[in-house]
Amino acid sequence: MSVSLVIGGTRGIGKTIVQQLRQRGDQVYTASRRQLKDEDHIQFDIASDALQTLISKIDHSLNYLVFTQRYRGESWDKEFHISLKGVDRLVNALKTHFAQEASVVILGSNASQFIVREQTAAYHASRAALESLTKYYAVLCGRDKVRFNCVLPCTLIKPENVNFFTEDNKARNMIEEITPLGRMGTSQDVANLVCFLCSEKSSFITGQSLMLDGGLSLRSQESIARELLNLHSSTCEVKPNGT
Repeated sequence: MSVSLVIGGTRGIGKTIVQQLRQRGDQVYTASRRQLKDEDHIQFDIASDALQTLISKIDHSLNYLVFTQRYRGESWDKEFHISLKGVDRLVNALKTHFAQEASVVILGSNASQFIVREQTAAYHASRAALESLTKYYAVLCGRDKVRFNCVLPCTLIKPENVNFFTEDNKARNMIEEITPLGRMGTSQDVANLVCFLCSEKSSFITGQSLMLDGGLSLRSQESIARELLNLHSSTCEVKPNGT
């Protein structure tokens, strides 16, 4: 049985990831600042708590480590302590606790590639730094058979906003219209990718930043603007026999 540790994991996308890992049979521990009546949950502040508090609760070799924690605020120091330095501290503390082959997945954001005006400068900077940290540890820990990958989701439908992104929601309709796959992504889509990366099926994938956006990042801004203004058709026409 595989042993997984999800940092965060008590709400939102992290909770969906935990549910899917457990459904496939993993022993899954969660760690966050929340206090829960769950024997597999560890109350832990990644920004400040002594790491031994967390490590002592896990009495097995660790197969999979997933970072889903999130800081919501405007402090540069707190953003970097929680989103970036916490990852670095914990990876170093767990180096000798990984199984013979292991995988680490860091949940980032497409804000590392694009500017999302609703988010702060600190958020953008930390997400870009997470990608570099992923590559750094992928190289550093490769010989130890520990893989590192970063998942970059776009705007998603998740437990916290499912009542907002209803089928008749104008923002959802617009996103679906401009997304090549014609729908919004969900927290389940993220969980599917994370579970793949936390498996032997991805054993030769490391150091990658994987965009999860239904193909939206492939489109040019001018093309999207023209489509929304009905200046050209968005239909893909395939002629018979490839002609």
